[in-house]
Amino acid sequence: MDLLIIAILLATAILAVVLLRGRNRYSPEAGGSDSVIAVPSRVRLRKNQPSIIDLDPQTRFSDTMRHKQYRLLNDAEQILYCRLCEAMPNMQVFAQVGVAQLAQLRGRQEAKRLSRMAGRGVDFIVCDGEFAIVAAIELAWPTGSESGNSPEEEKRHALQSLGIPLIVYRPNQLPDAESLSREIASAIVRRNRLEAERNKKA
Repeated sequence: MDLLIIAILLATAILAVVLLRGRNRYSPEAGGSDSVIAVPSRVRLRKNQPSIIDLDPQTRFSDTMRHKQYRLLNDAEQILYCRLCEAMPNMQVFAQVGVAQLAQLRGRQEAKRLSRMAGRGVDFIVCDGEFAIVAAIELAWPTGSESGNSPEEEKRHALQSLGIPLIVYRPNQLPDAESLSREIASAIVRRNRLEAERNKKA
């Protein structure tokens, strides 16, 4: 009988020790690495969980399809622009200028007269140091029509009526800086002649 009581007391003591150790292990006050149980497991999983949507680093959109760059100048125009700046370091070069916008600089009447040129532009406008227009430059392929009704000739006549000479180059025959310098010098002479003709008509 005494042995039975002793066995029961011993089992009770062992059970009490196990329960106490388990309580201390899961207690928030307990130190050590075992205390991580106090932090909800879903928080840890969410923190380390990789992003489901792979965002594009440039647009931050989920669509990672690569689109062609939206450029103001194509390859040939970029080359010509650099050569223009090299040939005329003291002049200003502007790209993609509308003919209607140039007409507005001459006044409302000229803008109305050339309203049909809305949406038409030139690749480059060259200005002197005082931002007076010297010439317009266009890169264009032959249209196959030599008549005066071709789009290129219509643009040329519109610009000349504004006192702006037009220089046309082919994209596969770009001039070097020296040729550009000579052409612009000739354009200045033509510009002065066109301006004089405008003054006579005024």
